Amino acid sequence: MSCHDALPYSWRCSQCRTRRGAMTRAAIAGMILTVCTLMAEAAPPGRAITVEHAVPFGQIQGKLILYADYLVFVDEAQPADSFVAPKSSIESLTADGAMITVQLKAAVRNRSGEVRRLSFRALDGDPGPVTSWYGSGGGAAPAPAAQASAQPVPEGAKVFPASHNHRIGSCSGRLLITADRVSYESTDSVSHSRRWELKQIRDISLPNPYEINIRAFGESNYKLRLDGSGMDPQTYKEVVDRIAAARALK
Repeated sequence: MSCHDALPYSWRCSQCRTRRGAMTRAAIAGMILTVCTLMAEAAPPGRAITVEHAVPFGQIQGKLILYADYLVFVDEAQPADSFVAPKSSIESLTADGAMITVQLKAAVRNRSGEVRRLSFRALDGDPGPVTSWYGSGGGAAPAPAAQASAQPVPEGAKVFPASHNHRIGSCSGRLLITADRVSYESTDSVSHSRRWELKQIRDISLPNPYEINIRAFGESNYKLRLDGSGMDPQTYKEVVDRIAAARALK
């Protein structure tokens, strides 16, 4: 659902006429921005959160507006690509540190196209208003496995929001890297969680910042999709060096 759907019917009709040459795209974007701005102004304190929205080609600056039973993302640079997700369409909403991951039942359209999985980073580091809004009723209750993802992170650990594709469907969770192991903790499919001691890992590769392959001795390859900003080369090198050191002591 885009912000276009939140416009009054008469405005939407004007947009239809626009496509026939009556108005310019810039005018449409201006109207959408006006509606989204009104939503932001109408939101009570703490209901408009400045965020970065992760897309395959980078980060988009904007605001998450918690407006009644709607989650609204306002794309500050390209308001025509803003979108709205009703709370009833949210399958799961989890937070890990400042990262907020939303899985939708129905796709919304952002700059990269139609998506069902959304990733945001609260720039003030506090995702609390969003998780509180989601848990206040009207949406599905978080699954017990999802609650487990909120467990404290070991000191010095590196955490990445991640997802794992299955033959049918997928699951989401987090990739956790500590001094002695690598783990994938699924928030909605515990059977797909994995834990490897560093010395058990035979191969690891990072074809791009958003995809990591892990293969333990005697096991098949386990591929994960990394959300948010992905993994930087320096962090990947540190992981490879830790694995090499652990195997040398095996």
